[in-house]
Amino acid sequence: MVTYWLLSLWVWYMDTSSKTGQTYAVIVGISDYQALSYATGDLRFADRDARQVVQFLKSKPGGEVPGSNIRLLINRQATCATIQQALAVFRRARPSDRVILYFSGHGLPDSFVPYDVVPGNRSRLLTHRTIKAAFHESKALTKLCIADACLSGSMTQPASQRTAAESITKNAGKGSNVAMLLASRSTQDAVESSRLAGGTFTHYLLKGLNGRADLDHDHIVTIRELHRYVSPKVRLTTKGKQAPVFYGRFSDNLALSYL
Repeated sequence: MVTYWLLSLWVWYMDTSSKTGQTYAVIVGISDYQALSYATGDLRFADRDARQVVQFLKSKPGGEVPGSNIRLLINRQATCATIQQALAVFRRARPSDRVILYFSGHGLPDSFVPYDVVPGNRSRLLTHRTIKAAFHESKALTKLCIADACLSGSMTQPASQRTAAESITKNAGKGSNVAMLLASRSTQDAVESSRLAGGTFTHYLLKGLNGRADLDHDHIVTIRELHRYVSPKVRLTTKGKQAPVFYGRFSDNLALSYL
């Protein structure tokens, strides 16, 4: 009983201490692409999903992140150059802080697709390597990459002999948490749903973070609880065509929202 009490006290301390830092977030949502039309591949809900993610971050469960710490890029704002410029906000983070990249839009096996992509020209793609470099340069010990994009599971593939998690961790200590929350496996599409009016993955991600994933009813949603909630919901809704990937180096008790 004493051992259990001490363990509970330690978990409580770790959870409450994690709320003291700042959050820096880059949120990208692209439905309307410069080179596309709705008939040729434009999306419907990616920009809406991005706005809802910002709304969550500003809420109490999301940490009441100040608007000055959030870079929101929607449709024509989300060029390759502006996204890379926005990622520079991660350099402001200290070890006690967390950084978040959320991307909703088209994905390729080794990159995400910005607004101004030119078909046949790779120079305007937002490569996974570029994203990992931005995370690597940040001193934050908690780093989250969340992607609602086709083939997003390919983000877990390392560019070298280092693992993908190691490639975005710098000076990692025992308290470091690096997590990729990805909508689909490396060979799967990410499905939008007219019924849900959003990306299927983002819909259940936000439902979970706002309380549905609090499986033990302790008013904290951990990354383990979120995965246990989101994954079966997405699989069921897409009839097995889409399986989210939660990958990285993190504690199962990493708190993602406080209700």
